[in-house]
Amino acid sequence: MDEHIDIYDANLRHLGTMERLQAHMEGKWHVTFHCWVVTAIDGGKILFQLRSKNMANFPDLLDVTAAGHLEAGERVADGIREVSEELGIDLPPDSLHGLGYRVEVADQENGQRNREYQAVFIAQVDLPLAEYAPQVEEVTGLLWLPLDAGIALFSDKAASATAHGIRYDSATATWVPMKRTVEKLDFLPRIQQYYLTACIMADRLLKEEFPLSIS
Repeated sequence: MDEHIDIYDANLRHLGTMERLQAHMEGKWHVTFHCWVVTAIDGGKILFQLRSKNMANFPDLLDVTAAGHLEAGERVADGIREVSEELGIDLPPDSLHGLGYRVEVADQENGQRNREYQAVFIAQVDLPLAEYAPQVEEVTGLLWLPLDAGIALFSDKAASATAHGIRYDSATATWVPMKRTVEKLDFLPRIQQYYLTACIMADRLLKEEFPLSIS
């Protein structure tokens, strides 16, 4: 069944609805939901998801903890369902801190023209990964990146960083521990310094240094 999303002009004025792939092929503005999960454990870490190798776009790359398109008629607040669907954990709405919108524009090799207003949120979750139940069709790994290592990596002070987490072992249909050295090329490419800003905001959240914002 085709998924329809709301489309907008560049000033976020609603224009109507359109099938999702068509909206991407025609470069129509639309809204997505992003949620970063962070923890204070071990000095502070931020969680990245490893996209499945079977994903049509950007397979086998690290990305925002949980993210997705809003369906036609949904409000931004409804996007919290993405956390439950992709990670298998339920977060109360009041645990999310809104960072505002960021704009992302990119043309992909497959012809899709991405024009997104991304509503970005961040939440502190101190649960062990054993309590997560990721959606294996889309997520095949979860990796904690220490905030200090992430800031060094994304500000080009370091060429790599060490992350720890879990990965899905399809042979045993279980989640197993994973340790991985990551470089910037291992992450979904973005023109802006999104990952660096996310790490900085995560650090501010854990230190209770408000306000928080994204751009």
